[in-house]
Amino acid sequence: MQNIPTEIYMHIYSFLNINELKPIDIITNKIIKSNIIWESRTKKKFDIKDSINYYKEYKWQLKLKKHQLAYKRQYTLGCVGKTNPLFKPTWNPPVKF
Repeated sequence: MQNIPTEIYMHIYSFLNINELKPIDIITNKIIKSNIIWESRTKKKFDIKDSINYYKEYKWQLKLKKHQLAYKRQYTLGCVGKTNPLFKPTWNPPVKF
């Protein structure tokens, strides 16, 4: 089997839908979680100016939206109770290619 260069994998994965991002092996798993793939998607969807790790930023923003929606639902129904705010963790930079 011939090996495909990582630049071609990056180019292919940058055009795929989020649901279609499936890793083939360990190298493509690292490529999928790189900033090259997630930077434009995160900036477009959440209007993030700058981040160290855009993959984890994307996951964090989805978690934050889910938490906010649950709070709004509880507030509307009148059963808020005590809620703890989410704190943004610090991330290490992803693998560079």
